[in-house]
Amino acid sequence: MKQIHLIRHSKSDWENLSLKDKDRPLSKRGRKNARFLAKYMDKVSFSTDLALVSPSKRTKETLHILEESNSISKETHVVDEIYEADYSDLLRLIRGVDPKKESVLCIGHNPGFEDLANFLLLKDPESSLFEKFPTSSFISLVSDAESWEDIGIQKCRLVRFWIP
Repeated sequence: MKQIHLIRHSKSDWENLSLKDKDRPLSKRGRKNARFLAKYMDKVSFSTDLALVSPSKRTKETLHILEESNSISKETHVVDEIYEADYSDLLRLIRGVDPKKESVLCIGHNPGFEDLANFLLLKDPESSLFEKFPTSSFISLVSDAESWEDIGIQKCRLVRFWIP
């Protein structure tokens, strides 16, 4: 059994329009929502074997806030490919996770994350289980697959879907 956790970064700040998208920080509301998510993750005693994080400033800031009180991952990597990835790119990344790992957390962006969640749950990235997959969303899925290479062959089961 493999566990997949997806977090869409918290709300970004659009105040400085001259910044490149990748360099946008979190807004005040984004930092607040990330702290709410951190409290929820503490409440459910969340931890994962591996965290894969987009290189954008807002995703790294989201992770930093989530880990202010507790480390949520045994190992963390910033992965350039997550930025602007579509669901098939993200699926390929997850399928390449070290076989010794049982759980992976990805922190990144829409529409890729919402499409990936829909594909893993419904086998169809075009259909949507969600009315909205907002910033700071946290979803946990479980697959009966024995290997990361087999993720997405069968539908995953929804464990949690938290939104601020």
